[in-house]
Amino acid sequence: MDIRTTAYFDKNLSKKIRKNPRLKAKVKKQIELLRENLRHPSLKLHKLTGKRAHEYSFWIERNLRITFMIIDNKILFTDIITHDEY
Repeated sequence: MDIRTTAYFDKNLSKKIRKNPRLKAKVKKQIELLRENLRHPSLKLHKLTGKRAHEYSFWIERNLRITFMIIDNKILFTDIITHDEY
């Protein structure tokens, strides 16, 4: 599945990687798992509710998640946030 990102996502990811350089490898690994199998257990993928009911999220580490939408069979990463920020 084709994966795209928003400028907002890119900016937030860049900030988080500057604070924690080891995060880059973790994000890359989880994105590869997502490409291979949306239902991979380590992604802990789930649909969001409330204002973000049109989005999904998957686990990166501890409390960190990437949120995304599926549009025309393409994945669009929208944000990288903590679970508390949903």
